[in-house]
Amino acid sequence: MSSTPIKRRSRTSGATRKRTVARPGKAEPTLTPEVRSILDRFRLDDVVSHLLRRAHFAAEEKFASEFADERITPRQKATLIAIYQSPGLNQNMLAGHLFLDRNTVAEMVKRLVARRLIERRSSPEDRRAYKLFLAPDGAAVLDRVMVRDGALERAILQALPKADQKRFMGYLRQIVDTLEA
Repeated sequence: MSSTPIKRRSRTSGATRKRTVARPGKAEPTLTPEVRSILDRFRLDDVVSHLLRRAHFAAEEKFASEFADERITPRQKATLIAIYQSPGLNQNMLAGHLFLDRNTVAEMVKRLVARRLIERRSSPEDRRAYKLFLAPDGAAVLDRVMVRDGALERAILQALPKADQKRFMGYLRQIVDTLEA
């Protein structure tokens, strides 16, 4: 039976401890010295994509907590805003605005229509297509949410000095633009 030491970082102290995990009947993996060296120094908290994902989930949790009474997600809020700003969007255009796939948008639209937050109307140009409009209940949700949402966005950025907040947002946009190019 072989065993592999695993380094664990304590959440509270930051200290590193070793833990051995037995692998019954498994041969020790063969790694090059270069990869072993990389893995010995590797810290997940130094991986940009990991930190961005953690920040994303933490921000979504804060949103869910703040707006639990509204039963709305950040994506649904973005959908209501996009439809308010561009009344008559079709689902494909909405997917492009939100950078989401069409199936995800179709399911979300179905839920928002069922909750009477948006309306789906036949397009006069193409009866097979639908245009999306903000419903009165959707406008009421935005009315209740948007001021508090701005405060939440500011709270998320408060970890940074005021002078760095705009710079940080600019850097995030640069990263997104580069990755999407």
